[in-house]
Amino acid sequence: MRLGYWVATATVFALAGGNLWTPVASAAPEPKKAPAGADVFGHEKVWQFHLSLTAKEYDAMQPAPGGFGFPPPKKVEPKPGEVKRETHRSAFGTEFPLAEASLTADGKTIEKVGLRYKGNSTYLSTSRGLKRSFKVDLDRYGEAARFHGLKSLTLNCGVMDATKGREALAYSIYRAAGVPAPRTAFAEVTITVPGKYDKEHVGVYTLVEGVDKNFLKMNYKNDNGLLMKPERIRGLDYLGEDWARYKDTYQPKREATKEEVKRVIDFTKLVNQGTDADFNKEIVKYLDVDAFLNYMAATAIVANLDSFFTLGHNYCLYLHPGTNKFHFIPWDVDLALGNFAFMGTAEQQMDLNLSKPYAQSRLADRVMANKEFADKYQQVLKELVPRCFAKEKVLKEIADIEKTVKPLIEKETKAIAARKEPAGGGFGGPGGFGAAPPDLRKFVEKRSESIAAQLAGTSKGYTPAGFGFGPPPARPLPGDVLPPNVQNTLQMTAAQKKELADLQKEVDSRLEKILTPEQRAQLKRMRDGGFGPPKMP
Repeated sequence: MRLGYWVATATVFALAGGNLWTPVASAAPEPKKAPAGADVFGHEKVWQFHLSLTAKEYDAMQPAPGGFGFPPPKKVEPKPGEVKRETHRSAFGTEFPLAEASLTADGKTIEKVGLRYKGNSTYLSTSRGLKRSFKVDLDRYGEAARFHGLKSLTLNCGVMDATKGREALAYSIYRAAGVPAPRTAFAEVTITVPGKYDKEHVGVYTLVEGVDKNFLKMNYKNDNGLLMKPERIRGLDYLGEDWARYKDTYQPKREATKEEVKRVIDFTKLVNQGTDADFNKEIVKYLDVDAFLNYMAATAIVANLDSFFTLGHNYCLYLHPGTNKFHFIPWDVDLALGNFAFMGTAEQQMDLNLSKPYAQSRLADRVMANKEFADKYQQVLKELVPRCFAKEKVLKEIADIEKTVKPLIEKETKAIAARKEPAGGGFGGPGGFGAAPPDLRKFVEKRSESIAAQLAGTSKGYTPAGFGFGPPPARPLPGDVLPPNVQNTLQMTAAQKKELADLQKEVDSRLEKILTPEQRAQLKRMRDGGFGPPKMP
């Protein structure tokens, strides 16, 4: 028995590789592979990126003048003998040509990457300076090129935000609310263009995670669905039954299948043309309503007015292949947190209405007209506020962000001064077109007070008037003393509106006496729609 015991023991010892304490049948499990970018993001992370490109490539990536309507944007045409470059068109029509560059980071260099500018008003605000937002496609010329597993880098310049922290904070609040949203870090960028710049310090950027297959896999457990990034439309517009009309505006990231095409068209048709009965019955088959309510609540909490609910852009739309339902993903949130002057004063944005944080949104209006969804939305707000917008927690995040970016901002300021560039680039100061936004701490303090008052039922908050693509919800008419959108912006009381109505009657009466019969008839035609934009069918 003793011999058998030692033989058995020796066998176990040998099988265990000489370690008597290692069980034979329990091989160590393989470590779980970390998702791409797992060690990239965080408020304390600052990466050093160096971009290098030839003078020819640098010149080629400069967009043609135009955009935002002054003057109309031009298409980038190749010079004789040159191959036509791939371009990306912004929402305002600016064409961004793709250039070939090299990227050095972490002591390693990727010799060939795709590089272009990005942005709408952000680009126009920086077009006279060196620092502009970049999109870097690492795998454009080599499938294996990655940065910590990431295929692309989105580098946002933060020209509209003097704090350089709004994007990081707003995305963090979205994620805390349970809304899939990009992760962020910070980066310092230098650039070399022979004959122009030699390792020139460009400045501090927000490094934003791309909404790509990795993002979809991590957040939705499935990356095989149809991802779209709508632009140049006010909302989920129904454009008829021809898919070709959708491609330029809904911008699918790959070719859609026949089933996906039908799903998108049917969804937009239901939103825009379905009867109330059909909408209430069918919407849950198309839209993940719970996820949409979370997205809308978080958007309201952070006062993100440059979004789907207002201008109809700065979001991605994902058709999940498992559920066949649509999801909304926030994007470009640098004008959140009281930083979008086109939609109201800083005080109004900090007091944004939680239940209707927009002027006009067909989908949101129809969802909120359903009592079951509206009641659920109120419950969502009560649950999300302590989870994603607890004042002390958010103030701590702001302190962490400031600790990281303050020395980077000082370094950038010196570099801009040395280049003798105008700070901000010339399309208005930080905060959106000349207005001074509240600092982040003030926003959190005032927004917390407003949210508490609204949830307690003692305040309704500010509902913005119209702005954006397409016809405004209430355009001013000839002879109006104060148009409805101005009344809403001024937050006039019912008593004031009554006095204004009496004043309008006096004005109309005076006009009757001043104008000739022909002029009165012409004014009536103008008020009935014969003046200004044509009425929508």
